[in-house]
Amino acid sequence: NDRVLIQRRYKLKMDATIDGNAILDYIEFHILPSLNRYEIWAFCDDNREKVASGLLENLLLHSAKAKSLHSIGSNSKFVLASPRELQKIIWFTISTLKRFLHIIGSPNILDATNSLTKEISQLEEARNFHLTLYTKPSDVHVN
Repeated sequence: NDRVLIQRRYKLKMDATIDGNAILDYIEFHILPSLNRYEIWAFCDDNREKVASGLLENLLLHSAKAKSLHSIGSNSKFVLASPRELQKIIWFTISTLKRFLHIIGSPNILDATNSLTKEISQLEEARNFHLTLYTKPSDVHVN
C-alpha cells in the first residue's frame, strides 16, 4: 500500500486544485512540532492540494495520532484514507475536511471547550465537597 502511494507521488500534479466535492484517495497530515504547526494535503486521482495549515495545538485536541507523533518531537506525517472495504466514501472530500478544520480551528470552540472543562471540574469539586458534608458515616453496630 505504501509502495503504491510512493509510486503515485512521482506522477502527481503538484499543488493542483481539487474539486471540493471530489472523493479523495487519501489525506496527509504533516506534523511540525518545532514550528508548532501542521499542514494538511489532499490527494485525488493524480492531483495534490494543500488544504490547510495552522497551529498544532488545535489539531492535537482532536487527533490521537497527531498527539502521539507530536510527543516524539520530530517532524512527521501520517496518512488518513478511507477503509479499503468501503472503497470510496462519498463524504471523504475536501469540503468535509475544510468544515472539520474550520470547527477545530475556531477560537470560540477552543474557548468554549476550555470553559466547559473548567466548569465540569468545579462542579465535581463542589459535588465532592457536599458529599463530605451531607453523607453520614455508616452506623457502627456493636454487639
